[in-house]
Amino acid sequence: MRKGSYAMAGDAGSSSELAITAFPGDVGGEVANVNRWRGQLQLAPLPDKDVPAAVVRFNCNGLTLGVVDFANPTAVVPQRMVGPMVPFEGATWLFKLTGPDATVAKEKSAFLEFLKSIKAAAPSSP
Repeated sequence: MRKGSYAMAGDAGSSSELAITAFPGDVGGEVANVNRWRGQLQLAPLPDKDVPAAVVRFNCNGLTLGVVDFANPTAVVPQRMVGPMVPFEGATWLFKLTGPDATVAKEKSAFLEFLKSIKAAAPSSP
């Protein structure tokens, strides 16, 4: 399921992680994914009707990305998560940048630029 992991150093010894995973199907759907991620930051789940407003969508290289950005400023070390859900060929790819709020916030624009580079691999030849 895990396709890649990257650690990124931040200020004052902090670090964030980019985790790339792929799961078969829709992993419970968008509401479940959003609230699972919120739970990982110790945030309350959103009501189903509020989830669409929490997801920013964009298309890139023929893929549709639904990106969330959640922060928990009340954690002992304030945490943040930015990441898209990317449905592709019957699977859901998840790209999560997580870590201290300030570190992730600083890297957010670079992370969003990275996401624009994602594209499906060319089919392999027989």
